[in-house]
This record gives sequence, structure tokens and C-alpha cells, in this order.
Amino acid sequence: MDIDEFIDSVLDTVKKKIELKNKLNQGGFRIEKINTNIAGSSQNSNQIIPILQTYPYKPKKFKKKAKKLNKDINLLSIPVAGQRKITDKDKLKFFIDLYGVNNEENEYRYPLTKMRVLNKDFIFSYADISIDQNLNELVYNVVEVPITVQEKNIIDYVIDKLIKRIEIPENRENDFDRMKDYIVEESINILKEKGVKITNQRLPYILYYIIRDTIGYGIIDPLMRDPYIEDISCNGIDIPIFIFHRNPLIGEIKTNIKFNSDIELDNFVIKLSVRTGRMISISNPLLDAALPDGSRLQITFGKDISRKGSSFTIRKFTEDPFTPVDLLLYGTADTNMLAYLWTLIEEGRSLLISGGTATGKTSFLNAVSLFIKPGKKIISIEDTAELRLPHSNWLQEVARPGYGPNRYGEVSMFDLLKAALRQRPDYIIVGEVRGEEAYILFQAMATGHAGLSTIHAESIEALTDRLLSPPINLPPSLLEILDDVIFLKRIRYQGRYVRRVDKIYEILGYDKEKKDINRVVSYYWDPKDDSYIPQNSNVLNKIAELRNWSKSDIETNFKFKIRVLEYMFENNVRDYKKVGEILDMYYNDTDKLIRLVGF
Repeated sequence: MDIDEFIDSVLDTVKKKIELKNKLNQGGFRIEKINTNIAGSSQNSNQIIPILQTYPYKPKKFKKKAKKLNKDINLLSIPVAGQRKITDKDKLKFFIDLYGVNNEENEYRYPLTKMRVLNKDFIFSYADISIDQNLNELVYNVVEVPITVQEKNIIDYVIDKLIKRIEIPENRENDFDRMKDYIVEESINILKEKGVKITNQRLPYILYYIIRDTIGYGIIDPLMRDPYIEDISCNGIDIPIFIFHRNPLIGEIKTNIKFNSDIELDNFVIKLSVRTGRMISISNPLLDAALPDGSRLQITFGKDISRKGSSFTIRKFTEDPFTPVDLLLYGTADTNMLAYLWTLIEEGRSLLISGGTATGKTSFLNAVSLFIKPGKKIISIEDTAELRLPHSNWLQEVARPGYGPNRYGEVSMFDLLKAALRQRPDYIIVGEVRGEEAYILFQAMATGHAGLSTIHAESIEALTDRLLSPPINLPPSLLEILDDVIFLKRIRYQGRYVRRVDKIYEILGYDKEKKDINRVVSYYWDPKDDSYIPQNSNVLNKIAELRNWSKSDIETNFKFKIRVLEYMFENNVRDYKKVGEILDMYYNDTDKLIRLVGF
């Protein structure tokens, strides 16, 4: 069945269900979709139930007096009306929109370098991700218009003259179009002076390579332009550059790009370091810095410490950050779990997102931070600016490294966090806690500020050890301030690498005798059918008592949030600003949102 047939069958099924629903409603009953598995793997069942519940949901009309709940709220018992399994066909539609999938040829192909040159629009490079028949593996091929040896010599000559004529600024990204037009004009002048004649058909491609190698990123420029690449890494000379693709069907793969000599690679990493405003050398061979666009850069220079030659890794900054819809699309979370986290963040609870390397901690942090109510004062503190939020009352602060052996001018995350507490924030977001700044963050949470952060630890035991040991050295009593810990992991599942929420723990306190955190699991991932299993929630119980909500109120609130999340998924609302607009409606114009999502 192709996509068109699939869509037609879905529309036909929906039409029949609407007709059945209308007939049943006439008899005083409503049909509700009850998800029997929560995580989305087993079938949803249509059950006829009496119209006895609060419907539609109106947040301001809670019951005046709610009885104290005798036990924790069981997340599994909450009937999540409207939730359905996000199928592979749903995801296929997304991937077609995002990547231009061609399943018949088993390849992904989409443009990378789109540029206007000589008053015409051109696509100068594109990505071709396909199976290499010789290697029998998936390869990311950067396809550019080939040039002859003579054209390469012309390009090198023009670039050499340009470098002598003009000063190319370090921060070229801020005024790329102006710089591009100037490069084109000067390049044509140099060609005229030299008496070089190039056909009108070939001139735009010659100019592309000149632009790419002067104000662009050279041979990796197409990779830097790909919004779906997270990491770019070079491990030395004559080794293919590897990238990490956002699409979990692709993940980490090699490219057809590599550096062929020590001189070529050394010159390239020196140019990269210049763009950060800092220098690298044999005497100072390590560099951790940020590129002008906000991407993280790590360089190891020379063969003295890197036996295969200079190396670099770029953790790309993206203008298109992860949102809750992306977490659903990639299976990192489901709607029930996101509704749960939404409730916690809405109520000012503190969360710690933990996991190993490349598990998507920062992406997950950015996605759930969108649930913060617009208007609340947010202060984020990071080593490198990675978060992207639509909130107007958001202050983004970035640590600054020092210079010289005494690190003059250094502003650490610890310094920024101390200053943040004097600014009365409602939410404090720390990109990653590694040292003494964790103590300040937990002190802030103890005084009523909601805290969100990430930390590198792969288990609850490792997390406890890390928090209580140097260099963090938290007093055990402060661990009780934390509400939830979310553990992410990246694993190979059914032939591909995926990112999943492994467990969510609710923190109950600290056992001094056992020297361990008392906790309960509120969600866990079941690899058997790739589903998320909810458990009892102590935190929701506390929220219900504090807000004087009944269990029915919590359930109805969950249903509404799940419907909002489904609406965003169904309508491909992935842009973080658009997500922010819908969440703004949730907090400030609920009736409008109810009509919009059809709740």
C-alpha cells in the first residue's frame, strides 16, 4: 500500500467512526479512544462509555473541594483519550517532508548549498545518502559540480589574490550575503585583469568554489549547511569525515570527504581556530571554543599528541532545535510521558536529565523547556549557547574562558549562577552541571526556584556517586530537593541506533544508612515492544494535594495535554516558535486552543 492509498483508507475509517459516534451520542453515550498500552504498541480500542466526565476540559473549573488521595496516582490508570500509536507510516510522512525520501531507490537526497550568484539562484551541492555497493554500507555523499584541473588552478589563483587584496573577517556569518557579493565582484575583476575567459555556464560554479573556500568552511561547508547534521568529526588524514545525522534511520555514518595530507588538515584546523578568535599551535595544541554561529569546536593539533594527525569535532548549533514533536517522531518519548513532564514543569518542579555521551540530553532539555509558561523569567547558563526558546522573558548567559596561564577575564558557570540568583528567576536552566555550580543550582532549587539541567551519568547509582563526590560534593540533604531524574540512552535496537528515555525516577529522599537515594520509577522503557510503561506517581499526588485537585481533574488535564501534543504531531508543528504559540494559547487562551485541537 502506497502513501496515497494509506491516507485514503485512514480518511474512510475516520468517516465511519464519525458516523458511529454521532449515532451513539444521540443515545446519551460518547465514544472515547482508550489507549490500553499507553506507550503506543498495542491496539487502541473503541469503548462505549457513559458521558459522565468533565468534557471539554476547562482548567479554571476544578472541583471546589478535593479529597486527599490515599495513594499515589497510578499513571497507568489514567485513560488517555485520543492517544494513538505513532506508526512507521506517520514517521515516513515526516521523513518525506524533511529529507526527500525515495524508498524505491533506498536513498535520501536533498539540497545543501542554495545560493544566489550573478542574480540567479543555484543549488551548488546536495546530500546523497545511499548504500555504497563496494563497502556495502550507508554513506553520506556530498555531491558538488566537478571541476577540471585547469579550473582548480584558476580558483586557487583567484583566492590567493583575494587574500592579498581584502581582509576577510573572522565573523563572516553575520554579513554573509554582503561578503559574498563583494567576493564575486572582486573575483570577476581578478579574472578580467588576468585575461581569463570562462563561459557563462561555468562561471557560477567557479565562483561557488571561491566563495566556499574563502568565507565558507571549505570542503566541509556543505556539511555545515545541512540542518539535519548534529556532529562533524575528523579523526586524521586520509580518514573519511564522519557525521551524526538527526534521522535515527541514518545515525552516525561516514562521508565521502577526507583530508589527504598533514599540511591540508593542519591549515584547515588553524583557519577554524582563527574563526573562534583564538589560536592553536604546537605549544598550545588543544582548543575548546565556539564558532561564530554557536557551534562547539574541539581541536587537537599535530601528530605529537594525535598520532593520525590533527583532528576536530564540531557539535553543530541548530536554528531548528528539538521540540516535543521531534521526541514523538523519533520515539524518544510518548505523549503520556510528555504530558507528565509538562505537568511537572508547569508546576515548577525540578528535573535533572542524565545519560551518557550522545544520548540527546541537551536536545531533550530544550524540548521540555518549551513547556515553561510564557512570561515566567528564565535564566539559562551554558558553556556554549545551544538552547533556543521562544520566551521573551528569557536571559541567555554563556560562560567565558580566561586567557593566558592565569586565565584572566574568565567568567565561569559558577559565577553566572551566583549572579542569576540575584535576578529573581522563576526557572534556572543549566546546560550541564559538572562541578561546584551544581551546589548553587541545588541551593536555588531549595529556595523555591525551579531548576532544569543535564548531567553525565548512566545510572541512578552513578548519578548519586557523582553528585556526592568531588568536584560536585553536594550535601546529601540537598538531593531531596530534586523531584525527577530522566535517564536517556542511545542503543542499537532492531538494526539501528535509537535514543530512548530509559527510566524516569521520582526522588523521595536520601537514606543515610544505605547511602542511597530513595526513589520510585514513574516510567520505564520496555524494549520488547518499544513502549513506555507508566507506574505510580508520588509527585502528581503532591501536586494534586497542593492544587486541591481530584484524580478526575488530573486525568482530564492529561487528556487535554495529550490531545494538544497529538495535534502538533498531526499538523507537523515542529518549529519551536510555532510550538511556543500553541503553548501560549494553553496558558492564556484555553478556549481558543480547545477549539483549535478539537478537544
